[in-house]
Amino acid sequence: MRRISIIFLVLAIITTVWVYQEQVASTNSLLKDGATVISLGQDLTEEQKNQVIRNFKTKVNLDQVQYVSVSNKEERKYLQGKIDEKIIGSRAISCALVMGLSKGQGIEVHTHNINGVSPFMYANAANTAGIQDVQILVEAPFEVSGTAALTGIIKAFEAASGNSLNETAKEAANDEIAESSKLGDKIGQDKAGRIIYEVKKQVVEKKVADPDEIRKIVIQISTDLNITLSEDDINRIVALMQKINQVNINISQLNQQLDKLQKGLDNVRTQTDQAQNFFQRLARLIRNLLQGITGMTA
Repeated sequence: MRRISIIFLVLAIITTVWVYQEQVASTNSLLKDGATVISLGQDLTEEQKNQVIRNFKTKVNLDQVQYVSVSNKEERKYLQGKIDEKIIGSRAISCALVMGLSKGQGIEVHTHNINGVSPFMYANAANTAGIQDVQILVEAPFEVSGTAALTGIIKAFEAASGNSLNETAKEAANDEIAESSKLGDKIGQDKAGRIIYEVKKQVVEKKVADPDEIRKIVIQISTDLNITLSEDDINRIVALMQKINQVNINISQLNQQLDKLQKGLDNVRTQTDQAQNFFQRLARLIRNLLQGITGMTA
């Protein structure tokens, strides 16, 4: 009897682990290929909503689409106190379309009338939230910062998949958008997207938890990319990475999901390296000329 009880106990443990793994997997649910949900800002007029939908229709087939509405209150849940009040505003304007792609296609992002967040920033943050293999279109009827659009992206993804994403992951993703946007205002969106991605990649891959070690990574990568960060910038990135550390991010999935968009950002590094090499050559030329002049007058 004792042996039978042990067997049943082992089977129960195996079943529990399997169920847990299935639940964890569901937080990163893949959408059915072609499943489409549009989130619309609650404060848009009917004409503005129709305008946005018309623009979406020029890019994707909307024969079967589900709609959700996003309020300013929902946007504030994650962003209040993290970005300027003027940016959050009091109205929900930005809209997002999320469409499932086949497995392994990664995350594709296109934006229109969004001036504060780049496609790569959205993709990077969406992956932090647990979103995979989707095409994302972010749209507004007029220019907006777009920092609150991630709320609509997440809500649309959850509606399409039928599963809720991990709350900690959603908070970390919104923090990522907020910090990327702040940094983008100072150093440019492409560089901001690149440094957040590179730091996140190393922190996740090496499982770095110590804030001092994260700081070293931030400083090293900013040096490699020839990006000047203030002490406050560094501190905020370190705090963001500590938050991201609480999310179970798979490094291979991170690279795969952002592969297409990352190739575009590689041009940033190439141009930065070329500019750095040019100034290094210029400095050597000036130094040699000065040495020559000194030799002539000595």
